[in-house]
Amino acid sequence: MGTERETRGKGTGAAAARFLRAAKLCRIRDVEQLLAVSALVRDLSALIHALQKERGASSIYLGSNGSRFGEDRARLQADAKALEAVLRSRLGLVDEQLDRLSSGAQFYSRVAIALHALDGLPALRDQVSSLALVPQDSVKAFTDVVGHLLSVVFEAADIAADPAISRALVALFNMVQGKEFAGQERATASAGFSRGRFDGVEHGRLAHLIDAQNRAFRIFAEFADPAHAAVFHTVLADPAVAEVERMRTVALGADARHGELSGITPEAWFEQATRRIELLKTVEDRLTEDLRRLCEVKLAQARADLEQADGSAPDAVMPVAMLLVDADPALAGQDGGGLYAPDGLRPKLMRSVLDVMQAQSQRLRDVSLELETAKAALNERKVIDRAKGLLMSTRNLSEEEAYKLIRKTAMNQNKRIIEVAEAILSMSDILRGVTAGGG
Repeated sequence: MGTERETRGKGTGAAAARFLRAAKLCRIRDVEQLLAVSALVRDLSALIHALQKERGASSIYLGSNGSRFGEDRARLQADAKALEAVLRSRLGLVDEQLDRLSSGAQFYSRVAIALHALDGLPALRDQVSSLALVPQDSVKAFTDVVGHLLSVVFEAADIAADPAISRALVALFNMVQGKEFAGQERATASAGFSRGRFDGVEHGRLAHLIDAQNRAFRIFAEFADPAHAAVFHTVLADPAVAEVERMRTVALGADARHGELSGITPEAWFEQATRRIELLKTVEDRLTEDLRRLCEVKLAQARADLEQADGSAPDAVMPVAMLLVDADPALAGQDGGGLYAPDGLRPKLMRSVLDVMQAQSQRLRDVSLELETAKAALNERKVIDRAKGLLMSTRNLSEEEAYKLIRKTAMNQNKRIIEVAEAILSMSDILRGVTAGGG
């Protein structure tokens, strides 16, 4: 009887050891995948940064009706194209390295959508070159492309299983996100400074972008390790940050609606806003590089752990422990039970993770939303074409003249072209009545 018990015990121990070894192999694979993702995130952030600068330059170019920033825009466009080629090459390598990635379907969907968005850049650039857009439409188009690239970064943060890597990725994502809001602010204010005045709509947009930056940087500070937080505080002390604050105050002031901009030129604003964003990029680069190193350290530890386990006695089973922290009262009961934090993730950290996920959930919920966006763009084009046709028939204009009139009106009223087109169509009966009466 005793012999049978001993034999069964040895068999159970050997089975447990085999499963533990399989777990360690999975751990190695997971970290290898995260190492590949960290390289992808680095190339994504570089392209996002380049497109942010191109977006700002395009905004000044359009706001000045093509008289400013032509050469700068061409140079920044070339930089973005080169980094896009690097990213596409990286994606080819990552596809080979990411075998059965956790949450892979969502990750690959985001990559596919991002590549489709990049395919649309040549047409967007042609529209900017021919002054076929107003600054608001250009900013939105570039922002949509950047948003799809950010979605890939966000998805990478969501698939990380290691707590330390998860924290590093969430900190990085929020730094990238905050810098993106700073880029949108640069482009939005560039259009106002180029035009020589700001209106209430732009004031609201700028205030929203400033609040969004502050929120992203607060979440970054909560997840960042002390060394990265110190680098960020050094950035905030740079004179360029104070100068951007001064220019913001001017742009948001009541006098800005009447063209009182204290002598601030679009070039001066772009230079200082870019300086601030470049400083934020140094923090982003530090985060990206340290993430890569962290993945390498974790991979080395996982491999050493496997070697140690393989060298142990066949029946030896290493103990497995999970630290369960008390559920956060604010979160308990949301899903019918308590929320626990494994591997040292404190409740406060869990709240922040949920906060980040909820903030991004609407944009990242379903791939079907991308189809709706494409449909909306097609409908906008149809509305604009109908408005052009109405102007052509009622005012005896050519198609080009009709479009230029719509664009000029949008520029003067600081509205998107689609908004002006919809307003024209709403007055179709009046326009046709005037034509009939005149006849």
